[in-house]
Amino acid sequence: MPKKKQFLNLNAKKSAAKKKPSGPETANEYLSVGVDLEEAGEKWRAGDAVKSTRFFLRAIENYETGLHKFPQSFDLAYNKARLQYEIAQQPRLLAHLPDTSLSPLQLALDSHKVALGIDQDNADLLFNTAQVLTTLAEASSESQFASDAVYEGAFRMFQEALELFQRCLQVQELGFTQTEEEVGKLAETAGEISGEDVNMSPGSASDGSGDRDWATVIEPVTKDTIMDTVIAQLETLTAICSLMGSRTATGLDWIEEYYRTTIREKIFFYGLSTDATRNEEIALKTANFACALSDAGFRTGQLDLATYEHELSAAFDQVLSLAISPQALCDQADAELAFNAGIQAVLPILLNSDSQHSLAQLKSLRWTHITRALDAFTAASKLPNVENLPRIHLRRGDCELFRYRLSESSTEDQAYDTALKSAKTLVKNAETYYRGAGALARHDGAIDEEREATVKEAVTWALMGQGGDRLAGLWRKDAKWVQKVVREMLDEDLLSEQSGNDVGKFCNAVEKVKF
Repeated sequence: MPKKKQFLNLNAKKSAAKKKPSGPETANEYLSVGVDLEEAGEKWRAGDAVKSTRFFLRAIENYETGLHKFPQSFDLAYNKARLQYEIAQQPRLLAHLPDTSLSPLQLALDSHKVALGIDQDNADLLFNTAQVLTTLAEASSESQFASDAVYEGAFRMFQEALELFQRCLQVQELGFTQTEEEVGKLAETAGEISGEDVNMSPGSASDGSGDRDWATVIEPVTKDTIMDTVIAQLETLTAICSLMGSRTATGLDWIEEYYRTTIREKIFFYGLSTDATRNEEIALKTANFACALSDAGFRTGQLDLATYEHELSAAFDQVLSLAISPQALCDQADAELAFNAGIQAVLPILLNSDSQHSLAQLKSLRWTHITRALDAFTAASKLPNVENLPRIHLRRGDCELFRYRLSESSTEDQAYDTALKSAKTLVKNAETYYRGAGALARHDGAIDEEREATVKEAVTWALMGQGGDRLAGLWRKDAKWVQKVVREMLDEDLLSEQSGNDVGKFCNAVEKVKF
């Protein structure tokens, strides 16, 4: 989540007694109106997405108007950029945005760069801008069939994000050193430290002309603040590994070097904490990075299969809360599925160059790791602190379809006997998980998960030779969404090309379609 600037209303009591002007006139007054509109939007976010979006858009329009009059107002520029990014991450709000030539994320990025033109050394702004870049890069490159130009653009955005995170880290470390020095001086003179440091920020100082005066709360930089940035850098490196593993056979060395000389060093210096939750977060992010790096190394031929499997098995050893953490279990499951996908991606190379593994042995290995993923998702779904249960059930259904895929054969492939014997049960299990995910999503108001689950459930019916009318009915209702979900299933290898054609036959009853 983007970091918000904290403001204090210095005239909270006397503002009510003043007669309000017809409209904002100063930068502070525009800031005041914007904050009020944002608070109104937050009030309605859970209950009325349309009304919430309307308030947020009015806040953005207010900030824009203020910036036209006060183009060097950092607070107005910051708030506009941050709010645009927050909206871009909320699917319920995105559905009610007006159509524009640019995506909400691109608009947010442009606004962040405007704010950077006013203040290039604001740590929160540097952090937020880097986050927007990583989100944009991930969104643009999520399809494995994206063009080389798209991947190159995503890679450049990830690199720019790393540079901004590094600048943010430098600013934070300087602030941390200054805070430590100031604390030491105060301790010498006063013997104790009390109170909160509140300063008037440039561009936010009171001019006495508004109905409210604002001050920016300057929070001291702590080790925890710095670790937020270090973890964000680690997450960005993890995303780069996922991107590079599917496109290039070179370039992983610099990632390992960056981790060793920059991130690991900072973790040792700032990451040691008495907070067990924080330590587990660091351990989990490190495990995810190790798995992504190993996967990229394996896919590009720099790591053999045995080493990859060993690295995967060892990656989560330091995550002590694995058994009681839904997020850790889900991350482990995703790493197991990445291992399965990695073998499938380089299968011809393995069979041609590695006489130690037959096709049957590789399918057995894939079955084992898919089953481990399913077990991890199942364990996560039973924990009392689990979040987004519909998504977890969707992933459980995916695991069953991955196992079902091993039962399929062709002239170039042979079925895995264990999967073949339980093929019908596997598809039925997937249908059960998808149906459960849809029911939970409807209860939770998770629209995208509900729609995805509904289509996937219908696909399993088609695979069982039943319910063709059901899929055709969904196609009539929302052909674009059905096509999107089925194409993603093909991209992720949940469906073979033949199964995709079979699914298409049911939709052909409505209109000619090719997935």
